[in-house]
Amino acid sequence: MQVTDSVTTLVRQKRGAGLLPFAVHDNRVLFLFQTTFSGRKAGHLIDFGGGVAAGETEQEAAVREFIEETETMYFCDDLSTAARSVERIEQQLPVVHALLEQTLVAHPDWWCRRAPGNPSRQRRWKTFFVEIPYRDVDPLNQEWEGDTTGRFRKRRLLFWVPGDDLIAIYKSDPGRLWKRVRQLEGAADNVRAILRSKSSG
Repeated sequence: MQVTDSVTTLVRQKRGAGLLPFAVHDNRVLFLFQTTFSGRKAGHLIDFGGGVAAGETEQEAAVREFIEETETMYFCDDLSTAARSVERIEQQLPVVHALLEQTLVAHPDWWCRRAPGNPSRQRRWKTFFVEIPYRDVDPLNQEWEGDTTGRFRKRRLLFWVPGDDLIAIYKSDPGRLWKRVRQLEGAADNVRAILRSKSSG
């Protein structure tokens, strides 16, 4: 897939895809979320996702969106060199795509559709659960907070949510979740399946 930039003209047919990464750390399964500081999504738990560009598969779009929305920092050894450039995004695409493929080969059902909603405005959305290496996200958040030159497109905050807490949020406090995360069909069941798999591993 050729990356043209995050401003690529997207095929606006209510078609999108996202990633909900998870990692095992200190014998706990943690799920990675982001939040933003302005706009409608501010304060909500958000996955990593967006529209599917022309020529992209849903998996390719989900991988690209994760890399773009983390400003290439998550898989960057030297955060001072992280940048949302075409070159750096393309460097990381094979890394994240391989992790997604590994997860789906072992567990092909670890993804969710978004509930279709209004029949006249059908949403075609898939979010994929993907296992990634654990990383302390505090340094990434500090890079965003300390950006005074406009190096990053938008300030975000990354944080890990334990799997049991995420299930409890789906059950008792779904309003904390951004609507597309809240509307994922069977998401809590997938989280439970991941917890069972990783605790038995």
